[in-house]
Amino acid sequence: MTDGLGLNSGPDATAYQPATGKNWLPVWAVGLTVFVVTTTEMAPVGILPQIAHDLGVSSGTAGVAVTAFGLVAGLLAPISTIVSSRIDRRTLLLAILIVFTAGNCLSATAQNYWMFIVSRAATGVIHGLLWSIVAATAIRLVHPKDSVRATSIAFSGISLALVFGVPFGSLLGTATGWRSVFGALAALSIVNIMVVWLFIPRLTPVETVGVADFRNLLRSSALVAALGITLVVVVGNYAAYTYIAPFIIGERGIDPSLVGPLLLLYGVAGVFGNFLAGYTLDRVGSAPAVLGALALTVSGSLVLLFSIDSTPGMIILLALWGLSYSGLPVVLQTIVLRVAGKNSQSATSIYVLVFNCSIALGALFGGVAIDEIGSRAPILAGAALCFTSVIFNIMMTGKLRVRNCSFTTATSLPTPTAGPER
Repeated sequence: MTDGLGLNSGPDATAYQPATGKNWLPVWAVGLTVFVVTTTEMAPVGILPQIAHDLGVSSGTAGVAVTAFGLVAGLLAPISTIVSSRIDRRTLLLAILIVFTAGNCLSATAQNYWMFIVSRAATGVIHGLLWSIVAATAIRLVHPKDSVRATSIAFSGISLALVFGVPFGSLLGTATGWRSVFGALAALSIVNIMVVWLFIPRLTPVETVGVADFRNLLRSSALVAALGITLVVVVGNYAAYTYIAPFIIGERGIDPSLVGPLLLLYGVAGVFGNFLAGYTLDRVGSAPAVLGALALTVSGSLVLLFSIDSTPGMIILLALWGLSYSGLPVVLQTIVLRVAGKNSQSATSIYVLVFNCSIALGALFGGVAIDEIGSRAPILAGAALCFTSVIFNIMMTGKLRVRNCSFTTATSLPTPTAGPER
């Protein structure tokens, strides 16, 4: 069936060579996919007030758009990883993007709240699958010596989504309406499909996944500790971040047109946070790096809540928040991959399950808080949960000390072939 759709045509297998010199377009095509998927996931954050107003629901109820996406993506990640472990990687990328195109079209044309939620959940069905294959796919497109660079390029799509995608989505939504944001994402998804089809070769999977792989991984105390901290801190972060627009508009009186630039600032700070996390991890180890980032996250959110009433202060604290939080997933996923060894795809799907379900729970928790208490409540709840993760991190310090734990996550992934298989 995929041959009939043209998914298995494209660049000739025998003619393809791993990326060298300027031939990095296949790797950047993977990065573009990550950018589109991440922007789609986080798009409601910058336009939540508009969505709530247009669909006639509260901000907390509108936040379920993030909950539905994350919950479905997380719960289905291990299942979709097992089912798809024998399928060509490029075919999977194309299938993911086709689903995202359809989902964004449905979101843009949703006539009521429940249609919108269904469109988000439908997109989330395929979302978790991407994260279980993206790193391994990127490094198979290059020579072994370039694995780290390939992984960095692929995951740069996350930072670019936070730096450009979400903020400019907010600006577009403010100027032309929130539906135009999802329409633009659908159009970008179509462009992405063409790029993947043209530049990425067929890649036969080199690692199959079974239920036994998950059972074996979950026996690791270091992995369980990293997943536990991920659960608490991501719930806390997204309880606050999902509802940052209602907070800065309602509580701080900042003009709605500034939401986009402020989210842009958060994303830019996050890029620096990624590099800082790698620098810190290599020098002080995993447990201190996690603890430092957690402490900064808690401090920034608490000061943001209680003591700043000016736009300059808001700018400084959002930057601190973005800088500190962005490093946490880098450190925690590095621990997960180091523990996993050759079972990177299985470990990544477990991490995706915990991470995305935590996003869903955070958005749901923050939604209840904002509806029942007010727009300050999600920030306070997020800070409290992050503080809890600080305590948990201190308790688990010994378990988080993974030998030779560095920022080079690609070294934990399957060794790339001399050239991608067809």
